[in-house]
Amino acid sequence: MGKLNNCREAIRICRDARAMLGGNGITLDYSPLRHANNLESVRTYEGTDEVHTLILGNQITGTAAFR
Repeated sequence: MGKLNNCREAIRICRDARAMLGGNGITLDYSPLRHANNLESVRTYEGTDEVHTLILGNQITGTAAFR
């Protein structure tokens, strides 16, 4: 649960940082958007949200949503 929450919170924080910096949040001078893009790619190719949600659901309910 910690790893799933960590990934979600890191992406949220990067997006908030980019929003606070306004136009500077997308320049090379500041890097929140670069970090957000890296986190999104990790989330996509590892399937972090989907896999961890399925595993947690199985542990909580005892019913597997996958085989």
